[in-house]
Parts: sequence; structure tokens; C-alpha cells
Amino acid sequence: MSRLESLSPLSPLSTCWIPSSPGCPSAGAHATFEGFCSEPRYSIAGSQSADPFTTTFDMFPPPQDRTSTKICPGTFVVFALSTEELAQEYSEDPEVYSKICEYTPGRYLGLVTSSFVRWKEDDGSTVEDVIVHFVSKDTPQPSVVSNYFIPIFPDSPALHTSILFPWIDHKQWTTCGVRLRVRPTKVSALVFELCNEDFERFEDKAGKDSSRLESLDTTLDDKTTNTLARLSVASRPWPAEIWLDIRNHPDIKEPSSFVGDVDSLKSIVAGCVPRDHESSALDEE
Repeated sequence: MSRLESLSPLSPLSTCWIPSSPGCPSAGAHATFEGFCSEPRYSIAGSQSADPFTTTFDMFPPPQDRTSTKICPGTFVVFALSTEELAQEYSEDPEVYSKICEYTPGRYLGLVTSSFVRWKEDDGSTVEDVIVHFVSKDTPQPSVVSNYFIPIFPDSPALHTSILFPWIDHKQWTTCGVRLRVRPTKVSALVFELCNEDFERFEDKAGKDSSRLESLDTTLDDKTTNTLARLSVASRPWPAEIWLDIRNHPDIKEPSSFVGDVDSLKSIVAGCVPRDHESSALDEE
């Protein structure tokens, strides 16, 4: 199995914490505050059994070897949580719905490392999920993963893109990322992709770093384990807006702010929903 395949959902490269009962999300399912935040956090060396999710989605080839118009591995993107999509969980509660829609989430920079598309037989539409590993000016946190990154050109040694990367002094993280449900994509004629050989370099280092992280499993304290869990690829995707043109986004946030977005939206729900409210997708962690 190639390294690209090993980056598929529920693999050691794509996630360290996975549900104990594997299963394929329905075509319309995405991560919500109940479905995503309430997932139990498992050890780094937890079950890695294969599940239907990896077989019901088609995986795309590496950059520059593709024919599909979907987002492919090796593509840098900017993304933000789709509050409009998340708010649909509370469409019958005008106060919660409005406050979620009014919230402005941060935008984040990352590298698509896996891409999956499912065709819905009932209406012929497609559902696209991507796994994105964070790109940041900072080194990964907590300190146990501080060396788990690769510089991006013009730093050296570095990853190189087919078009000059527009951000300076940024690092490609190898073990922290997020699974996204594409809703929608802001297309662009200008796309920033890794060269094939550098994408392979990323895959190699991601595999080695993930193996090292697994070996540290029993030595990590609860705080470190929880921090890593919240910055790791989950089994269900967050709905997200995605921009293919990564230029002209002046306020790119650091990965830790993504967790802050989740917590802020949870607080909105907690402050609005009465105690007798039936448990919904944004309520639990």
C-alpha cells in the first residue's frame, strides 16, 4: 500500500484518535458539535481497523497526475468552518441559528493530503471530503511534536510548489490536521501545489513522525494527549468553505485558533439552548 493510501481516514497518518466502532458516515453526514466534539478520545496507538469509509470514497492521485477537477492531494488551501451549514442543525431555533450564522470563524492554511468523493445514487450529486494538514508560522504544539514539520520554500531544506508559495516563513505540519466536508469551494485558475517529489517527502516524514508519536503514547500526560486529540484528524468531517487561491487572506489564524472556533460556537449553543432542549448536534463534547 502506498503512502498516499496510508493517509486515508482511520489510518495512523491521518489520525491518532478514532471511534472504537468504525462506520461510514452517510453522504449527508458531517461533523457537528455533538457528532464531532463528543467523540471519545482514544490513545495514539488505538484501533486502526479498516472500515467502509475507506472503500466507499474514491481517492485521488498525487498532484500533477490527475484528471479530476476536485481538490487533490498536494494542493494548498485556505479554509474556514461553514457556520451556515452548522446552523442548519438549529434551523428550528431562530436564536441559536442566527447567532451561529453571525459568528465569523477564522481562516486557516493547510495542505490537502487526502481527497475522497462519494457519488450519491439518488440524485447524482457528489460529496467531497478532504484531509488537510495545518500550515503555520509556528512550530507544532505541544512540545512533544515541535519537530514534526517541514519548512516551505524559501526556507531550506524546504517543500517546493509549482508556483512560488505566497507566504514566507511557514511550516508544513506533519501530524496535526482536520477532516473537512467541502461546502463550498471558491475555485481559482491559480492553484498552489507541491511538486510530486516533495509531496512524497511529506508523506515519508508524516509516516515517520506518526510512528514516533505512537511510540510516545504511554508516556504522555492527559493534558498533552487532549491537546493533540483536538488538533488531530477526526473520523467525521467539519463542513467548511475552501479557497483554492491562498493569496490575499491577510488574517490567517494559527491552528490552535481552530479549537477556539469550535469552543466559541459551542458556547453560543450552551448559552441559548434551554436545559430541556433535546440533545442536538452542537450540544456535547
